[in-house]
Amino acid sequence: MPKQLAKKRISLKQRQAFIKALTCFAMLSPEQTQELAKLMSEVLYSDDEKIVEEGALVDSVFIIARGHAEVTQLVIPKKKQLKLKLKKTPTPLTSIPLAILNSGDAVGLNDTGFFSTSGKRTANVTAISKVVALKLELTKLHEFLKKYPELKSAMYASSEQMLRTQFIKQSLAFSRLSQDRLMWLANQVEAASIHAGEIIFHEGEVGDRCYLIRKGKIEIITQNEDGTEHQLAVLKAPTLFGEATLITHSPRNATARAIEETELLELKHEYLSELIESEKNVASTFMTLMVDRSRPLKNPRVTAHERITADKQNVVILKNSDNGNYFKLSEEGWYTWEQMNGQQTMQEITMFLTDKYNIFAPDMVAALISKLAKTGFVTNIDLPNSAINANQPRWVRLMLSVRKVLEARIALGDADKWLTHIYQKVGYLLFSAIGKVFLALIIISGFIAFAQSTPYVIELFRTIHDSWILLIFLVPCTLLSVALHELGHALATKSYGREVHYMGVGWYWLGPIAFTDTSDMWLSSRRVARIFVNLAGVYTDLLVSGVCSLSIFVMPSAHLQAFLWLFALFTYISAFRMLNPLQELDGYYVLMDLFDRPRLRQSAVLWLVKEFPKAIRQPKLFRKKIPEISYWFACIIFMILISVLTLIVQTFVFKILGFQPSNPLVSLALPIIVGITSCLGIIADIRSQAED
Repeated sequence: MPKQLAKKRISLKQRQAFIKALTCFAMLSPEQTQELAKLMSEVLYSDDEKIVEEGALVDSVFIIARGHAEVTQLVIPKKKQLKLKLKKTPTPLTSIPLAILNSGDAVGLNDTGFFSTSGKRTANVTAISKVVALKLELTKLHEFLKKYPELKSAMYASSEQMLRTQFIKQSLAFSRLSQDRLMWLANQVEAASIHAGEIIFHEGEVGDRCYLIRKGKIEIITQNEDGTEHQLAVLKAPTLFGEATLITHSPRNATARAIEETELLELKHEYLSELIESEKNVASTFMTLMVDRSRPLKNPRVTAHERITADKQNVVILKNSDNGNYFKLSEEGWYTWEQMNGQQTMQEITMFLTDKYNIFAPDMVAALISKLAKTGFVTNIDLPNSAINANQPRWVRLMLSVRKVLEARIALGDADKWLTHIYQKVGYLLFSAIGKVFLALIIISGFIAFAQSTPYVIELFRTIHDSWILLIFLVPCTLLSVALHELGHALATKSYGREVHYMGVGWYWLGPIAFTDTSDMWLSSRRVARIFVNLAGVYTDLLVSGVCSLSIFVMPSAHLQAFLWLFALFTYISAFRMLNPLQELDGYYVLMDLFDRPRLRQSAVLWLVKEFPKAIRQPKLFRKKIPEISYWFACIIFMILISVLTLIVQTFVFKILGFQPSNPLVSLALPIIVGITSCLGIIADIRSQAED
């Protein structure tokens, strides 16, 4: 580290001589030269210590007073440039010596002003002996140039630009921007001077720019119902404000007024939008800032229901009567929810949580408030619709984008009234003791019938001409099967006296789906009841398949027999697919309720990413994470079974088509592809959940 020298080694007269020797300061008067010399500080660098680093922002200039320094630059060797164009490898940089600096030479300055035209250091400067340097901070040089209007030149403009870049970097919203992007942003902002008492913008206005405080203070105020003012906050440099209205496309929610003489940097909407869309971390940072400054207010129509989990943890379930949404809260989450009275900011809520539970977790509080706002549990926060996290690798973002397209859902509205009517008229019979025994017999006998009829039907397909036509008629029946699956969930929920507000349709990859919102079962403290409802859809699929399989033996037509077998096969596969723990389907919810772990997947991902390496070294830690281990074990088993099932179905299809692959690897191609795709899906999911 360089050492600031308290005792001066370079006299004032020597400093003036060094300054006058530089062409860019030759026009200074003796008085100005003396004043500039007094602004300099002496810094001692040891041998091999770096004075400035290539690529860093210029924050000061130097004059070498004693000693020697070497100027070097990092370049790509010409022999390797062609290889880099053809092959993506880390850039192999080589340090090239450019010059030796001696007493009187400057670092960062040339004959006309600053050596750098971009605001970044263009080379490395390293001491090759003990060096005493005269350091002049950029802020002091800028104020000096500003003091004398006759000296204002390109050098003054350059220093202004460099200072803007450094100042913008101090703002949390832009702290992670690259050096090049910071300099781009410095060119887009406009300076503005505001007098004390002057209004920057009024509450209710439509804004077209946001502001960064460079100097001074700004108060944010609202007007009470009686016309009096209420001060929400006092902002100081380097705070950004006014960006919320640009991101949410809503009017200003408060008035901004200068308390004292203030200097601002203004950033127009189009430039802010470009940053949010193109730069990593900027969108998430702005969302965090918006939540951070908000005063969340609970939706008065939300009701709370307390339940104790299997591991004796208190869980509160919020129920939103406006949209039928539910949200589970831990004890700490419930305390956080209780603080959302529209008066406390996120920072204040975080400190309350710290005082109560000794937990300092601003990121977790911000994430909770964001999720509650998105689902309508909090009424006074408008959050932007952010794109996929830009931090993710491109292949992960692609996988998540494809999944989003292939897993669409459309809700059809409140279904509780007509479901209640169906259950009371006839549905209750299916859940009586006699009804359950009768349905179980159909499922068991139907599976046996399917197995016995399979060889016969495969031979049957070989004799039926144009058997592919049966696939066309299969499409509407698959829609019926999907609808019956969800009806099974819905009626099972009604059998426990719970509500079913939403049902809908969509598609999952290449197949149609329907869905039923059974979230009201969360309010039940009976795990067996919740598991039964989760399995009711699969149970319905097995019942439909059983009926079709048994019907094969009574149908006189070969076409009908083949069609029923196809439909039974499809429904059996659908039932198996719904047990997939990798997705939020029936199998995952069964595991979640079995262990009474509301966020099992997130917990499992967190354990795998952060705690699994420790558990390898300390096996005792595995005993504490049985639910998480069981989840990943179920995922692995499912991947193996889905690959085996793919191979079996493929074998049936090959037999029906009379196709016998000459190479055994051809038969394994599709199962391997399915297995690899499942693995990639898991990895993408892990990366996504780990980022969250």
